[in-house]
Amino acid sequence: MSSALWSQEKPSGGYREDWRFYMVIKECTVEKPPQKTLRIPRGSLGQACQERNSLGRTLPPCKGKKSLRILDQTNVVLSLDERDVLELDEKLAELLFPITNCEERYALLCNKSRLERVRDIDCGSKVRVQLRSGDEPLPGVVRFKGPLLPDRALSGIWFGVELLEEGRGQGFTEGSYQGRQLFRCEDECGVFVALDKLELWEDDDDEALGELEVDHVNLVEEDQDFPPLEINSRVLVQTRDGPERGTIIFCDLLPGNESLGYYVGVDMDNPIGDWDGMFDGKLLCNFASLEHTRLVPICDVMPEYSMQDQRLQKHSFAPRGTNSDKTSSGQSKPKSKGTCGSRSKSEFYYTLNGSTVDPPTQSKSKSTWYIDEAFGGYLSEVVHENTPPRTENDGLDVMVGKKKGIQGHYNSCYLDSTLFCLFSFSSVLDTVLLRPRSKTDVEYYRETQELLRTEIVNPLRIHGYVCATKVMKLRRILEKVEAASGFTSEEKDPEEFLNILFHHILRVDPLLKLRSAGQKVQDCYFYQIFMDKKDKVGVPTIQQLLEWSFINSDLKFAEAPSCLIIQMPRFGKDFKMFNKIFPSLELDITDLLEDTPRECRICGGLALYECRDCYEDGDITAGKIKQFCEKCNTQVHLHPRRKAHRHGKLSVPKELQDGTGRQGSFPRQRMELFAVLCIETSHYVAFVKYGSADSAWLFFDSMADRDGGQNGFNIPQVSPCPEVEAYLKMTPEELHTLDPKSIQGQARRLLCDAYMCMYQSSTMSLYK
Repeated sequence: MSSALWSQEKPSGGYREDWRFYMVIKECTVEKPPQKTLRIPRGSLGQACQERNSLGRTLPPCKGKKSLRILDQTNVVLSLDERDVLELDEKLAELLFPITNCEERYALLCNKSRLERVRDIDCGSKVRVQLRSGDEPLPGVVRFKGPLLPDRALSGIWFGVELLEEGRGQGFTEGSYQGRQLFRCEDECGVFVALDKLELWEDDDDEALGELEVDHVNLVEEDQDFPPLEINSRVLVQTRDGPERGTIIFCDLLPGNESLGYYVGVDMDNPIGDWDGMFDGKLLCNFASLEHTRLVPICDVMPEYSMQDQRLQKHSFAPRGTNSDKTSSGQSKPKSKGTCGSRSKSEFYYTLNGSTVDPPTQSKSKSTWYIDEAFGGYLSEVVHENTPPRTENDGLDVMVGKKKGIQGHYNSCYLDSTLFCLFSFSSVLDTVLLRPRSKTDVEYYRETQELLRTEIVNPLRIHGYVCATKVMKLRRILEKVEAASGFTSEEKDPEEFLNILFHHILRVDPLLKLRSAGQKVQDCYFYQIFMDKKDKVGVPTIQQLLEWSFINSDLKFAEAPSCLIIQMPRFGKDFKMFNKIFPSLELDITDLLEDTPRECRICGGLALYECRDCYEDGDITAGKIKQFCEKCNTQVHLHPRRKAHRHGKLSVPKELQDGTGRQGSFPRQRMELFAVLCIETSHYVAFVKYGSADSAWLFFDSMADRDGGQNGFNIPQVSPCPEVEAYLKMTPEELHTLDPKSIQGQARRLLCDAYMCMYQSSTMSLYK
């Protein structure tokens, strides 16, 4: 099938059981080794598959059961009760699959009336798009319907929408996806969305949308409000062939020719450009292209009116007046006070049905398509010089305040907060920014590394601010990876971002090397804590969680890491295993390392044995990893309760074994906490440590404030939060008794909403 959930061709003859699709309508859980509970939420999609035995032979179906391959999860095949699933027709399954939230997918299926309305949406349909939860839907027209990657499995049906009116500038594409041009619109005016984000737009004026072909403009009301002609303004440009639409990307006097007055560079919708951004040997505009950009006097442009206030009708462009005002093509120019050469932008006025109207005073509010302050006046600089992070008071002076940090835009908080955690005040991963390209790297390796280094990390450290356009560049690069999709539009998880950036693009050496029970070393970039819930534990520490998880999974670090990113035990964004987690400021990983000399838990001598079964023994420091010397190991396991324990021999350097039993104190491997990534109601924020003091903490939110409401932009903010010191000095038992509502300032989010904790080793970072 041309746009199927799977990339293989559907057989033309015969009925295939495995082309049947189902929705899970009752949540279920599945136990997966090691110690992992897999949750299959209501709304998950499944594809019928046949069960097979160990020899690969097909097994007869169980009565009342359906064997399904869960499409939302990797390598998950379940046998579910037929009463817990609902069969879907193939077309509906394709439409529902791109909806990433299973609960929203289920809700749409249950809302029969809405589902029937939106199923009819096709190319050319007028729609309203719900880009962000809580915002008003934006008007648009569907330009594309189909799979984003037709040669890839699990694509489903997506909708490419050109945003109109107040939606202009709030998109994230010009119609391309991973290098394929699926439709065309202005930059930042297109979106790719799933069906659940759309509603049909009922409007009587069919000529207001679609491919707008305007012969001329109806200007009738003398009190008409005209948008200001500034960067990002939508305008009509007078050409020999009539008016053409475009967007202003440059407006200024020409150097050495100021007497000519203001000129504007317009990025034309159609490829009728003739200007490369240069004038008299000087580069005036970085964004110009010979194919699309024109440089014209300001008298040759006029504002494109908001369709929300004034619908465009078909009529002549010529005003009621004399022919002396017309160009050689018979088209009339907008009139102006004085001459074109002497006029300033504020002196603009137009002829409206024979009478002149002065422009209104420019208001401070943004027009519906006007976002130049966010992505123009708020642009951040490019810094080529390698910049180490500033700490203590220097870092505080640079980083704190409004319009500080990384500006959020369109579901980017997961990425903004992760980057801020990793690079704002830590240099532990700076080698990622400096490694030369090798022959095996992807073709866009250097582009990605330069963008990350010169447009995100360096500006963040030296100026304390990065514009959302820089992050959007990175998001577009992420989507070039075959395994990635939705990075420019959808809510993602930090681990997805790190995996694509570190593994697929930058080929970063794995941060962690783990070994399980003597098996081969496994490489990874972060560690997800898996464990059974401990009901007796009120507030666990990160130290405890890491040790519990390693003990349960029989894991050890094969090498001491320089950077350790730990993901908290939780199911998705919603379910937290613990209401509070104490973020250990220091992590002692000595007992989690293999081939490292360790102290006997009893006498302090050189440990030669470790016993996992002794871990919870209350008589020997409960909740601590137990390792013993030869003598203590024998004595401990003489006890009747411990005779059945399985203790293993440690790998200890021979020169140490040949020495005396008591070696004094052995060096401890410790790591320090430098950042915590938190999540609450699908919004990620960050806490970072900027100095050595216990109170030296900053809180970052890439979407802390907003200017202009629905049509505006996000304002990031970085704030000191010294109040966390008092809570981090409490014991876990004291924290357990606290009502979360009583926790002051931002400290509640640090203690209750931790998603990832990031640790660094100043010693090991010198070698890696």
